[in-house]
Amino acid sequence: MLYYAGQAVNSLLEGETRQVDSLWRLQQFDFWMREPGHLALALLRSYASAPERYADTKDELQAALTRMLENEQADIRRVKQPGASYNILEDLDYSLSFLTARALVSDRPSFAKSRQYAHQVVLETAGVDLVHKILEQCSSFGWYRAQAELIAMYMPRLEHYDIAYMSYLTPELTPAMAATLPLVPFIRQRLDKTFGDNTHVDV
Repeated sequence: MLYYAGQAVNSLLEGETRQVDSLWRLQQFDFWMREPGHLALALLRSYASAPERYADTKDELQAALTRMLENEQADIRRVKQPGASYNILEDLDYSLSFLTARALVSDRPSFAKSRQYAHQVVLETAGVDLVHKILEQCSSFGWYRAQAELIAMYMPRLEHYDIAYMSYLTPELTPAMAATLPLVPFIRQRLDKTFGDNTHVDV
C-alpha cells in the first residue's frame, strides 16, 4: 500500500523512497484495497457519470472489473473491519509501528494545520527493496499488485467519494446492506448496465 500510494522520492544519499503526506489518504487507499467490491462499484459509478474521462483507459478498466468478478474474487478477497459499515477505516498505528521498528518505514510528524495531514509516512529504501523482492518472488501477491496499481491510477477520482456515506452504492445498496451482502451480483448487474451484455464472466 505504501509503495503504490506514495510518491517516489529519489536521493543520492538515501536512494528510492516512497512518501505519503496524508494519513487520511493512506486510510482511503487501505479501504479500497480491503474492499474490492466497493472499489468496483465506485469505479462503475464514476465511469457512468463521466465516461469521456475514461476514454483512454476504458479497456483497462473493463479488464480490471472482469478480474474482480472472476471466481467471485471481489467477495472472496474482502477484508471486513469489526463493526462493518460503522468502522470502515482501519487504525494503521499497529502496522506502521511494526514496520517502523524494523527501519522499513518512518512515521514523521507534519506541521501542516490539518487533521488529515498529521503524519508524513515514508517507505524507506530498505522498505522499497523489500517490496521489490516480494513482488518478484511471491506470485500470490500478483492480484494485490494489480489492485494497488488500479487504485493508484484512479485515486484522483476515488478520493472525491466520501466513504463514510458511500454514495456510489445507491440506488441498489445502502452501507448497511453492503456490509452484509455479497457484492458480486450487484457489480455484475451494474457492469452489464454500463457496458452492455457482452461483459459476462464465467465463474
